[in-house]
Amino acid sequence: MRFETSLELRLFADSVRGALGSWEPPRECVFGTWWDEHDVDLARRVAAVGWGELWADGDLLDACVAGSIELGRVLAPLSLLDAATLGGALAVGDRARHLVFQEHKVALVTRDGLVLGVAEPGRREPTFDGTGTVRIELPSSAPAPDGGARLRAWSAATLGYLAGVAAASLAGTVAHVSSREQFGEPLASLPTMQARLADAALAVAGLELVAWESAVTALGTADEGADPLPREALRFGSAAAREVTAMAQQAHGAMGFALESGVHRAYRRVKSTQVWIAAVLDAGA
Repeated sequence: MRFETSLELRLFADSVRGALGSWEPPRECVFGTWWDEHDVDLARRVAAVGWGELWADGDLLDACVAGSIELGRVLAPLSLLDAATLGGALAVGDRARHLVFQEHKVALVTRDGLVLGVAEPGRREPTFDGTGTVRIELPSSAPAPDGGARLRAWSAATLGYLAGVAAASLAGTVAHVSSREQFGEPLASLPTMQARLADAALAVAGLELVAWESAVTALGTADEGADPLPREALRFGSAAAREVTAMAQQAHGAMGFALESGVHRAYRRVKSTQVWIAAVLDAGA
C-alpha cells in the first residue's frame, strides 16, 4: 500500500533526503557507558532545508511528517526531532535526552503542558541506544505559550520517524529473505515468512496512515484545553514499530548480538522511543 502525497511534500522529502546524504549512524555505542549520537554537522544540514521551521504552522505538519519519515529511514539522531519541534532536549521528570548538545535548553513535559527552561546537567546515565540520558535540575523555567503546538508537532514528527524506521526495516528484511536460502529455496517463499512479511507490511501501512492523520487532525485539537498529544496514535505507533523491527531481527536469524550487521539498531531505537513516549504520556496525563 502506498500513500500519494503532493508534489510539494515529495520535494521537501527529497530535500531532507539530500541533506542526509550518505550519513549513517555510528556503528555502535559502548554498552554500559554514557554516549550521545548527536551530529552537529548533520543538524546544520537538515536545518538548512527548513526542517526546524515546520512546527509553528499547523498547515505545515504534513511536511513535518514527510521529513521525519526520511529521518527515521536512516535512524537519524532523535535530537533532530526534539530540538526542531520542542525547542530543546526532551525532558520528563528529572531526565533529559541529548542535553549536552542543546546548550542546556530543555523542554519538560508536565501535566500542565510544556515547560521550557535551562537545566543544570547532573549525572550521565548509561544508555543502550545512544540517546544520551542525563539527570537534570531546573533552576529556571517557564510554561511555553506555544506548548500545545510544539507537542502536536513533536507527536507528528515522532510518528513519522517510527514509520520511517519500520519501513526501512521491512525493506531490508524483504531483500534479505529473498536472497537467503533455507531448505533449498529462498526464505521468502516459505508460507510462515510470507505471513510475517504481510503482517509487517500491514503494520507499516498503518503506521504511515497514523502519522499522516496526526498532521491532518492536529488543527482540530488546537482548541484551548484540548489534549495536544494523540495518545492512542502514539501508543499504536510505538507498539507497531516495535513489532516490525522485532520481526526483522528474527528474519535475519535473531542477530541481536551480531553487531556488524546493524539489524538490531532499529529495534533498540524503537524500543527506547516507546519508553520515552510512555513517559511523556504519563507525565502529561
